[in-house]
Amino acid sequence: MDVLHVIHQFPPESRGGSESYAFDVAQRQRALGLDVQVLSGSKHWQPAVALVADTVEGLPVHRLHRDDLYFDHHAKMWHPEVEALFRERLAAWRPKLVHVHHWVRLTCNLVEICASAGVPAVVTLHDYYTSCPRAFRRRADDAACRRPLGPDACSTCVPKHGYESAAELDAGVQLFADHYRAELSAARAVLVSVGSTAALLSAATGVPRARYEVLPLGYRPRWPGLASLAGPRRDAPVRFAFWGGIGRHKGVDVLLRALHRCHAERPGRAELHLLGGAESEAFEQELRRLAEGLPVVWHGPFDAKGLRAAAPHVGVFPSTCLETHGLVLDECFELGLPCITSDLGALPERAGGAGLVAAAGDPAGLAAAMLRFVDEPELWGTLADRRPPPSPSLDTHVDALLAVYDRARNQPAPVPFAPAVAGLRRVRFLQQQRESALGRAARPGGPI
Repeated sequence: MDVLHVIHQFPPESRGGSESYAFDVAQRQRALGLDVQVLSGSKHWQPAVALVADTVEGLPVHRLHRDDLYFDHHAKMWHPEVEALFRERLAAWRPKLVHVHHWVRLTCNLVEICASAGVPAVVTLHDYYTSCPRAFRRRADDAACRRPLGPDACSTCVPKHGYESAAELDAGVQLFADHYRAELSAARAVLVSVGSTAALLSAATGVPRARYEVLPLGYRPRWPGLASLAGPRRDAPVRFAFWGGIGRHKGVDVLLRALHRCHAERPGRAELHLLGGAESEAFEQELRRLAEGLPVVWHGPFDAKGLRAAAPHVGVFPSTCLETHGLVLDECFELGLPCITSDLGALPERAGGAGLVAAAGDPAGLAAAMLRFVDEPELWGTLADRRPPPSPSLDTHVDALLAVYDRARNQPAPVPFAPAVAGLRRVRFLQQQRESALGRAARPGGPI
């Protein structure tokens, strides 16, 4: 095998930006004659750790299912059986290079395992996970976070069951921080798509800024040769749309609250299309309750054909987290549409003059931006004409990526800046977790 891409989830289970990017890159690399495969995590639990062979549009995909509860939790980032399975698969597949896109739903020491097997590993950071136990630098009170990673800043914010001691919470955060510093230290290259992401990651983690390499993401046109979509008619509602993974950090709940305001002020003048799967059944039900009585069309899982068929007029991406890229903007601009984004991260930077900006988490501000498209018919064309130049082509990006691979395989590993995490430390933390949970569950007096 030439290249093994490793990622937390993959189509058709999920079609978020990082999954779409990894799929496009893998397919282009296969077209160049490389033996490329994917190892993906899954959000679906199974009674035992399992690796299920799959094929997605001709691409070999190995989908790994974990066997434990709440496996997205930062304090369960290491899984010894997944580690053993990954080691065994590396020995069997013998990839020349591993490209890690994420650790969630797999195990936190993927690069370490590659290094011990003599396989160079390259990392692309699609989000802020390596600097945040909540993954998206979004605190429990919804505030975007730029604090340094560590127990002082994070132990009061991380998701918890409620019975953990302060010492256990601190130990979990510190172990998380040390694991990902070690992973980035051992990687042959660490790639990000924009410089602002590298700057924040470096400031938050202490990882040297020089370790991050900016490589703009490539984009494969979804609708080559097709004309741009038309703008709204004066006698019809404006069709706003959100597409992608529907997680709480994407601000879809804020969008629905904003639509309530639009519907109250301009009845029948705005409708919303939601394309994508929700992060959980509970969150979907919460959103559906918010949407009661509103003109909302739920499309569920979608593909490029389905997105174009929905014929949106304006893309709305009100993320409440610090986004690192936003592949949806490339799709939005290819469709010929303007957009509305929150004021966080890379989205407003990338949208430029083609978008309106609303404060993250502010339904009133977002509603005001949406109503401008209703009340100012000329606004749509003005913003659509200001769309930025297209991102680099996928071919250009893959060529640059292959140069990174070549360097990773043929040059000495970089000097490490952080030590590896000892296996005994992981086991001790598992014991600490076990004892705190047992103390919560055990009957007085112990076993009988």
